Amino acid sequence: MVVFTHGTFDDHHSFDIVLSYFTDAGYRTVRWDLPGHGCDPAAAQGFTIGGAARDLLGLIDQLGAERAVLIGHSLGGYISQEAAMRSPHRVLALVVIGTTSLTHRPGAAPMTALRASLPLLRLLPLWLLRQRVARHSAHTAAARAHTRRAAEHTTKNVVVRTWAAFVDAIRHIDPRRRLRVPALVCHGEQDHTGIIATAAPRWARRHSNITYHVIPGAGHLAHRDNPRHTAHALLSFLDAAVHRNGSALDSGGRR
Repeated sequence: MVVFTHGTFDDHHSFDIVLSYFTDAGYRTVRWDLPGHGCDPAAAQGFTIGGAARDLLGLIDQLGAERAVLIGHSLGGYISQEAAMRSPHRVLALVVIGTTSLTHRPGAAPMTALRASLPLLRLLPLWLLRQRVARHSAHTAAARAHTRRAAEHTTKNVVVRTWAAFVDAIRHIDPRRRLRVPALVCHGEQDHTGIIATAAPRWARRHSNITYHVIPGAGHLAHRDNPRHTAHALLSFLDAAVHRNGSALDSGGRR
């Protein structure tokens, strides 16, 4: 089973564009809405990365799978990371798109910018946030159109709460923690979000279990900007990871 987790200003439709590649390859796919997003915009109260990771692991339980592949974009990548570190025996492999590490602290300059971002976020009107996200997250017109549609259903309260949870998670990174599952760290070639483009390759170089890949012609929403390349890169990685971890997914996984 492959569980897809979307980012902020998005919903469970984020990965629709790549699902057929996975189902054609024989994978059972699952998408879900993060608290406060999509079908339940009122559920962001008390949102934390850890709480969302527990929800993700609970979803795997509900679906009756012993192990699953976790694929997360942006905020969803941090949540998928957290779930993999909390319960590595439940995670066959991890893929994060447009995400940095939850085991390595950023430098002083990025941390200063991150702390300053939350007060600024509170000041910006929602219409401007939606506009900026659509313009800067996606590289293609189709991906921008998806972002504009999904962002229409995201409230300012949800954006502030999820961003505050992200900032808190980064501020309290414990470098003693380890990501112990095979992982693919990737981002779009044109992803200029924060320090992703510089931090992701450094993260991969530190660990033998992490593979690094750049998706050409794509921005932060890489799987929507270049779905074909993204899907092929992810499936190539998963084929190798599944082989290393026991040659096949368990009964909750590949069909």
